[in-house]
Amino acid sequence: MIRKIKTRKLWQKVSMISIAIMILVVVVCSALLLNHAKNNILDVTIEQVRIQQRGLAASFSEMAGYYLAGETDPIVKESGIKSCFTRFADETAILTYENKTLYSAVSFAFEEVLLWDATSNYGRLSGKSTYGYAWYPNSIYREATIKGRHVLIVGSLVYALNEEYGVFIVKDITEIYNDIAAMTWNFIIICASSIVVGAVLISILIRRAAKPLIMLKDMTRRIAGGEYSGRVDVLYKNDEVGELAANFNQMTRAVQNNISKLEDMIQRQQLFVGGLTHELKTPVTSMMLHTDTLLTADLSAEESKISLKHLYEQCRWLERLSQKLLKLITLDEDIDFHPVKMRDLFEDVYASMAEILQERNTPLVMEYNADVLEIDYDLMKTLLINLIDNASKASGDGQKIRLRIYSTDSKYCGDQRSTIEISDNGSGIPKEEIPRVTDVFYMVDRSRSKKAGGSGLGLALVKMIADAHKAGLVIESELDAGTTVKVNFPWKRQVIKG
Repeated sequence: MIRKIKTRKLWQKVSMISIAIMILVVVVCSALLLNHAKNNILDVTIEQVRIQQRGLAASFSEMAGYYLAGETDPIVKESGIKSCFTRFADETAILTYENKTLYSAVSFAFEEVLLWDATSNYGRLSGKSTYGYAWYPNSIYREATIKGRHVLIVGSLVYALNEEYGVFIVKDITEIYNDIAAMTWNFIIICASSIVVGAVLISILIRRAAKPLIMLKDMTRRIAGGEYSGRVDVLYKNDEVGELAANFNQMTRAVQNNISKLEDMIQRQQLFVGGLTHELKTPVTSMMLHTDTLLTADLSAEESKISLKHLYEQCRWLERLSQKLLKLITLDEDIDFHPVKMRDLFEDVYASMAEILQERNTPLVMEYNADVLEIDYDLMKTLLINLIDNASKASGDGQKIRLRIYSTDSKYCGDQRSTIEISDNGSGIPKEEIPRVTDVFYMVDRSRSKKAGGSGLGLALVKMIADAHKAGLVIESELDAGTTVKVNFPWKRQVIKG
């Protein structure tokens, strides 16, 4: 059993990856910035307290040395020391001597947090707090948490009257930590808002950037369904997606061209087979009549020779016609033209159509002069036979068909062009149908065409032969009045005037 796993779209995957990277970068950078800002704030605060402590220690030492110099009485000395210290001390000051607090303005037991060991040259921190400590020349500092408040303790040893005293400043920095916490929350809010806005913008921009890919996907689906004419709009031609879209359009054009060529080749092959079958009817009918005559009638030697000659000529014409139709329709090659006397061509056409016209009782009237045109004899014969056959089918009993050729002089340059015209007085063609009668397999009246043995290929072949001769095909018709078809050859097509 195959399970279908629903996968996310490409733009969603890229968006998620980009958002994850953005979140990681924002969080790391914010953490580093916050830590740096916190350290800077604490360093500034520590430096300020150190400056305050140094000033207090210096003032105390100087005053004690000035006023108590030479004093030997311990009680007086201790009292004087306290008096000198309190002159400069505030509510943050502490004075110690040999692990005993001489003066303290703070509201907690200082000894419980920090014990001063005076045996060291610079002093040593010890105590119950787990916070770290730092050494400065002649001073130390330490952070501690007392009764939920953050305090900073900075102190040093001071020499006064040949004795070591500990001078400390205990600073409540809870507000600073509150400010740092507020700053942290502000950073978190700003970062979260930035992440949300950035995620939305990334999704929009990536989806917009992936729009050509979405269009490519939709277009490939349409191509898979058989629609080859669609193209992708190339909005940005200088990036990879634009190049991909341009290459895709080029590929679809190549596919469409190849398919068009294949369809055209198949259509030409069908047209060739149908056209050859269509063109076989007239000579085959004539050949069958002559063969039947040879088999059933008692003909003289001369009459038999004429019938056999006609059969031979029809076979030769079929052979040449099949090769030329193959060349014209399937191979789409140019046709070689040779000077042809139109009188000979007309009479040959009449001979080929005589039995059919006689059977339908539609006489053919021909008008021609000695014009000679550069044409392909067999193809032009096919053109005329098709037009005469159509005129005969559309005509009623006894209605005449006219075949003529005439020349027209140009009003401007003195050139001439020849026109072959076939006209009848038959049923005619509706005006709205005239533009389509030369389409392959198109029939105006299908019931009548089937009854008469039509296939809708006659006028299509006529149009192809006329185009091969670079001649224009003009059809004029009116219902119940008749049809006139003109084949207008190019100017100067006439080369000999006899």
